[in-house]
Amino acid sequence: MVRNFARKCLASSLVLAMGLCILPSLAREIIEFRKAKQAFDAKHYVEAEKILLNLANAGNTRAAGILGDIYMEGKVVPQNYIMARVWLEKAAAAGDAKAMNNLAWLLNMGFGGPQEHKRAVSLRERAAALGNFGAQYKMGLYCMRGIDTKLDYSRAFKFFESSAKGGNGNAECLLAHLYERGMGVLKSPEKAATLMKSAKLHGCADGEYQVGRTYLLGLGIPKDYGKAYYWLSEGAADGNPHAMNELGVMHVNGTGVKVDDKKAVDWFLKAAKKGCPFAKYTLAERYRTGVGLPQDLKKAKSLYEESAKFGVEEARQRLNVF
Repeated sequence: MVRNFARKCLASSLVLAMGLCILPSLAREIIEFRKAKQAFDAKHYVEAEKILLNLANAGNTRAAGILGDIYMEGKVVPQNYIMARVWLEKAAAAGDAKAMNNLAWLLNMGFGGPQEHKRAVSLRERAAALGNFGAQYKMGLYCMRGIDTKLDYSRAFKFFESSAKGGNGNAECLLAHLYERGMGVLKSPEKAATLMKSAKLHGCADGEYQVGRTYLLGLGIPKDYGKAYYWLSEGAADGNPHAMNELGVMHVNGTGVKVDDKKAVDWFLKAAKKGCPFAKYTLAERYRTGVGLPQDLKKAKSLYEESAKFGVEEARQRLNVF
C-alpha cells in the first residue's frame, strides 16, 4: 500500500522538481501529499491519515482513493469497510479506475453496505475500459462463468487478453485454458503452453484455482476430477488458499480421490493460515465438535468470528447460538 501511495505521489513530486509554475492551491496539495508520504515512511500512520482526510474533505479525489485503499486493506490503519466505501465512491465518481475495481469488490461482498452485484459488474466494466488490469481479469471471469452477465467466451477472451498485456499472470492462465479448450478462440495447445510458461513467471495462483474449479464443477465443460485436482494442486503450490480449501473438500468427500480426513485437515489448516474464510469455518466446526481435531471451543469461536467477518453466513449463524 505504501508503495502504491508513493507511485500516486510521484507525478506531483516531479512537477515541483521540474520547477514548473503551478497554482498556489495545487502547490499546497503537493506539499501535503509529500508530508503524508513522509509520515507513512516513518510509520506515523495516524498523522498520514489525518493529512489525507484533510485533503479528501477539501475535495481531492486522489486522496479519497488512497483513503479508500488503506481503509479497505486495514494494514496501516484500522480496517473500516464503511469508510472505505465512502471514499472509494468519491474517487470512483471522479473516474479513478482502481477505486472502481476496489469498490466493486466491496459491493460484491456486501462490506460496508448492501450487496450490489449488478452495480459491481458495471463498475468493473468501466474500470476495464479505462485499462485497469485487475478489472479486466474479473470481467473475463464474469463472462466465462456467466456471472451477473451473459456467458460469452469470446468476450471473456478479449478481457483476459487485455489484462495479460499488462503482465497479469492469472489472465494468461485463463487465456491458456481457453486456447486449450478452443473456447472463444481457435484451439491451440501450442499457444496454451506458451501462455502458461509466461503465467508461471508472472504469478498465476488464482488463475490455476479458477481453472481447477472449472473442471471440478463442470463450468461450461464436462467435469473432470483428475484435471481439477491437478490444477487445484498447482494453485495450492503457488499459494492460493482457496485452492488449498478445495483440495481439503475433495479429500473429505472422496471427489476423484480417496477419502483421507488427515490430508483434508492438513489442507484446511494451510488454507486457514493463508486466510481462507471457508477453511476457517470448517476448522471451527471441527474444533467445536472434536471431529478430526481436539475439541476447543475457544478456538472454534475465534475461527467463526474470523470467517463471519469475511461474509460466511454459516459462521454468522453459529455465532448467534454459540
